[in-house]
Amino acid sequence: MLNIDINTESVKTLNLLTLPGRKRRQILRGAGRKVRRDSRDRLKAQKGLYGQAWEERSNGRKDRMLKKLGKHLQVHTNENQADVTFASSRIAKVARAHQDGEKLTQTPPKGQPNYQGPATQKQAKALIKEGYKIRSKPGKGWITPSLKWIKENLTLGQAGLILRILREQEKGPQQWDIQLPARSFLGQNQNEYKQLKNYMFDQATRH
Repeated sequence: MLNIDINTESVKTLNLLTLPGRKRRQILRGAGRKVRRDSRDRLKAQKGLYGQAWEERSNGRKDRMLKKLGKHLQVHTNENQADVTFASSRIAKVARAHQDGEKLTQTPPKGQPNYQGPATQKQAKALIKEGYKIRSKPGKGWITPSLKWIKENLTLGQAGLILRILREQEKGPQQWDIQLPARSFLGQNQNEYKQLKNYMFDQATRH
């Protein structure tokens, strides 16, 4: 969350303090929206507060990062301050972890999968990639099955077990930590802060 408040740091600020509460709130709402707009622009540009490019994903994926965070940014105001924050504490926690480069604890998705259901397309492709073979006809050796055969003859649980055996993996952990690099976007750099103050002072003198 980013807080914008009115204090008594200068004579100009006193102009804001002497305005009616409704006018102060209107000015602060405009300031909060500017901060939100600047933050969304950084998310779109994939750049930090000072124009630095974000560190790329560790897995090499090139699609845009944090692309859904911007729509959750909200501005809340009263007569003396504006808060730029997120729609829920869960989203705010994720955003802060990316902003500051914190460690996130991940857990498997909730809900028990239907292990008796058919193997998925993804599992079928993974099995073939790992070299899964089945008996051809008696005495005819081994062949690579088709995706269709795997999905029709193996359950989700069976496919998962075979994959773990082929990869020599144990059952996955119940939780694990991911260290995120800092990818700042919320806030203002020195130039933006100066522009924001000038905007607020200009609005105060207009009223």
